[in-house]
Amino acid sequence: MNNYVKDDDLETIRQIFFEECGEQLSLLEEELSSLEETTEASEKINTIFRAVHSIKGGAGAFGMEKLVRFSHLFEAVLEKFRSGEYVVNSVSVSIFLKAADVLTDIVSFYRDGTDLPVQDNVTEELNNYLEKVEKYNDYSDEVDNFCFNPIKIDFEEENTFYLQIIPEFTFYENGDDIRNILFFLEKKGKIVVEINSLNIPYLGIFEINKTYTIWNVEINTTCDRNEIEEIFEWSGNSIKVNFLNHENFLEEKNKKFTFSNKEKEEPILGKALQNSHKENSTIRIDTKRVDNLVNLLSEIVINQGSIRAQMKINDIRSGSPLDIVISDLEQLTHELQENVMAMRAHPIKMVFQRMGRIVRETSRISNKRVILHLEGEDTEVDRSILEKLSDPLTHMVRNAIDHGLESEDIRTVSGKSSEGNLFLRAFHRSGRIIIEVEDDGSGLNCDKIYRKALSKGIINNNSIMEKEEIQNLIFSPGFSTVDNVSDLSGRGVGMDVVKKSISDMGGRISIFSKENEGTLFSISLPLTLSVVEGLIFRSHNQIFIIPVSSVVEALLFQKNKIFEISEGVWGFSYRNQYIPIFHSGKIINNNFINENNNSYIIIENEKREKIAIIVDEIIDQSRFVVKSIEKNYKKIEGFSSATILGDGGVALIVDVDFLIETFCSKNHR
Repeated sequence: MNNYVKDDDLETIRQIFFEECGEQLSLLEEELSSLEETTEASEKINTIFRAVHSIKGGAGAFGMEKLVRFSHLFEAVLEKFRSGEYVVNSVSVSIFLKAADVLTDIVSFYRDGTDLPVQDNVTEELNNYLEKVEKYNDYSDEVDNFCFNPIKIDFEEENTFYLQIIPEFTFYENGDDIRNILFFLEKKGKIVVEINSLNIPYLGIFEINKTYTIWNVEINTTCDRNEIEEIFEWSGNSIKVNFLNHENFLEEKNKKFTFSNKEKEEPILGKALQNSHKENSTIRIDTKRVDNLVNLLSEIVINQGSIRAQMKINDIRSGSPLDIVISDLEQLTHELQENVMAMRAHPIKMVFQRMGRIVRETSRISNKRVILHLEGEDTEVDRSILEKLSDPLTHMVRNAIDHGLESEDIRTVSGKSSEGNLFLRAFHRSGRIIIEVEDDGSGLNCDKIYRKALSKGIINNNSIMEKEEIQNLIFSPGFSTVDNVSDLSGRGVGMDVVKKSISDMGGRISIFSKENEGTLFSISLPLTLSVVEGLIFRSHNQIFIIPVSSVVEALLFQKNKIFEISEGVWGFSYRNQYIPIFHSGKIINNNFINENNNSYIIIENEKREKIAIIVDEIIDQSRFVVKSIEKNYKKIEGFSSATILGDGGVALIVDVDFLIETFCSKNHR
C-alpha cells in the first residue's frame, strides 16, 4: 500500500494541522472559561471532548506519540463527565484548564521545538478520575526497578482478520480521517482495502449529514485482535467495526447496507452540523499573504495621490472625464481596502476569554470572589492590534482585583455585595475602538498616591496638582502603592508598561475614578494601524496631518475672538466656553508665531479636553497610509507617525494626545 501523502507535501499538511490545533485550543480555552458558570455544562463538555479528540486524531496521523497519549488521557476523563459519572465543579475546571495548558505546550513542542512540559502533576490529577487499575501513565521508570533477564521468543504466528469499517457522520465531524485508521492498520501488517460504494445515491437525493461508504479491510498480521481493536479506540462510538469470518466477509463486500442517521435525533449534533456548514464557506489563508495585500493596496492609495497631484499640476479640472474616472477608481479602491482590512479583523472575544482565566487565578491568589462581566465580545479589531492587547489587559485585570476590589468583609461592611464585579467592555466610537476595564471597588485614593509619589521622588513638595493629575501618577515608572511585594504586585512594574504598550499602538488611556464606588480605565485605540483619515494643513510652509477622529470642527480665523488669558497664553471663545489656543508653528519652532493665519482647527483628546490649533491653511481631507517614523528614522516627540503624499513628499501626523497634554501641563505650571 503506497503512502497517501508525498514527502514534499507533508510539511505543508503539518502546518495546516498546527493551525487547526490552534483553533481547537482557542475553542478549548473559551469553553473551559465559562464551563463552571453555565447551565448547559453537558453541551460544553461535548464541545471540549470533540476539540481534544480532533487534536488526538491529527496527532496520531503524524506519529506525535506524546500528544496522542496525553490527549487520550484527557479524553478518557472527559468521557466520565459526558456520561454523568462526575459533575463539573471548580476543582475539575481548574484541572481541565491545566490539562489544556499542557496540550498547548506539547503542541508547541512538536511545532516549535520548545521544551517538553512537565505534566506529572496534571497526569496524576486526571488519573484520579479514572477507576481503572491500569492508568494511562508511563511506568517505564518503575519497570526499570525490576530485576529480571528478558528472554526473546522467536515465533510469530500470522493471523488474518477481515474487518468491515462503518464510519458514522460524527467520525468526520470530529475531524477524523479514515486514512489515519488505514495508516495505522498498515503498520500492523499487510492490508488489502476495498470500498463498498453501492449505497451512494444520486446527487439529487444525497444527504450531506450521512455517510454512505463502507471500508472492507483484509489484514495479515502477527498482532492479536486486541492490538487491532486498540487502533479504533481513539474514535470511540463514531466508528463501527465488525470482525467477520472469511465467508461472511465475502458476502458483505458486495452487499447493500442500510445506514442510520442518528445525528438528526440529537439537537447538539444538529447544531454542530450547522456550524460545519458555516465553516465550509471559509478558506484558510496565510496571514502574510493578507499583509502583503494590505501593503500593495497602500501603495495603490499613494499612487492615486500622485495622480491627483499631477492632475492639479496639469490643471485638469474637477468634473472632467479623467476626474470622474479617477474618482470612481478611488471609490473602488476605498471599498477594496475596507474589505481587505476586514479580512484582518478578528472579534476581541479571543482576548476577553483569556481574561477569564486571569480573573480565576488572580481571585484565587488574592482570596477574593470576583464575577467577570463581558460586553461587546463580537467587536472586531485589526489583528495587528489584537496581538498586542493581551499583555496590557492582563496587567489591568490583575491590578483591578488586587488593588481595586476590597476583601469580602470590607465590602460587606460598606454595604456592597460580597463578590466583586469586574467589567470588560469593547465598542466602536468615532472611528476608534474603546476598551473599558471597570471595577466596583474602593476607587483610587488620591492622598495615598500623592504621598507615595512624594516618598519616591516622582514629584516634589512644591507640586500643586489637580485630582486627575494625581491619578495619572500611577503610570509613572516604578510607582506602586503596595507596601509588601507579593506574587501579584508591589514591584513597581505594571501601569507604566500598560501605558507604553498602548501608546505604541497609537492609543491612549484615561482614568475615571470615584472613591468607594470604583474605577474605570478607558483605552482608546485606532481601528487599524495601517490607514488613517486625516486633515491636511500647512504651517510655516510645511505640510502636516491631523487625524479626523480628533477633530471637532474647522473654522475660519477670527482675530477679534482671541484674548490673552495670561502672559503668553491665549484663549478662544468657542460655543459658550473658553478654550486655549496653540499656534501650529510652535510644533517645529517654539518661538515662531505667524501673523498670516487662516483657520482654526478645534481638536480634543479622549478626556474631552479641547484646544484650538491655529494653522496657515487647511488644504484637504483624505485617507493616508501610515508609516512608522521610529522604524524608518527615529521617534519624534509630538508626532505619532508619518505618511507619503501624492507628490512623493513626507508629511508628519500630529500626536493630538501628546500635544494637548503637553500644552495643558505647561499652562498649569
